[in-house]
Amino acid sequence: MLQRTQILLDEETKRDLEYLSEVKNQSISKLVRTYLADKVKAEKKRARRKKVKKMSGVETLLKMAESAEKLAKKYKISGPKDVSSNIDHYLYGAPKKK
Repeated sequence: MLQRTQILLDEETKRDLEYLSEVKNQSISKLVRTYLADKVKAEKKRARRKKVKKMSGVETLLKMAESAEKLAKKYKISGPKDVSSNIDHYLYGAPKKK
């Protein structure tokens, strides 16, 4: 079902629509509906393509780890080698285990 709406057009666009309406033997309303429908479909399709895929928590963590690895290689830095045995030290400041 069609719904009534109003739009404001600049003079040139209005003249162009009147001309096309006459040449194509279609009402201005029908021309506008057709052009808008085509444009909206195209924009909707473009928006879907741009939509970023939502990642799970695991995927996010893996991506962060990959980024950290790339930065470490780029700047030639590395983290501590004893993280697993001294996790409390690195997270909470507890004394290091030997």
